[in-house]
Amino acid sequence: MKPGDVIPKPWGSEHIVDLNDAYCVKYLRIRRGQRLSKQYHEHKRETMLLVRGYALLTLTDERGPQDITMGFGEAYVVEPGTVHRIEGMSTEPAVILEVSTPELDDVVRLQDDYGR
Repeated sequence: MKPGDVIPKPWGSEHIVDLNDAYCVKYLRIRRGQRLSKQYHEHKRETMLLVRGYALLTLTDERGPQDITMGFGEAYVVEPGTVHRIEGMSTEPAVILEVSTPELDDVVRLQDDYGR
């Protein structure tokens, strides 16, 4: 993957803005009723900012699952090892700006609506 790439996903798409040895910046576009995998990362750390629409972020840690309706302009940090999932909730695709460490292949899927 390289800056400028748009990667189609079954839930919407990812648009890579920048990718280097220190970080990755991308936009996630998530269609209404579609969800990313229930997943965690062993090394990757993500910070997400909702920039359009509505999305539901589910975080699961030692206290159990917590559903968070993402607020416009609020940052959400997902530390390595935290189980998480995002679902699009608005008529138009929800758009999330994600800044993360560069380990793009560091995904452990626990559940996936699309059989991946």
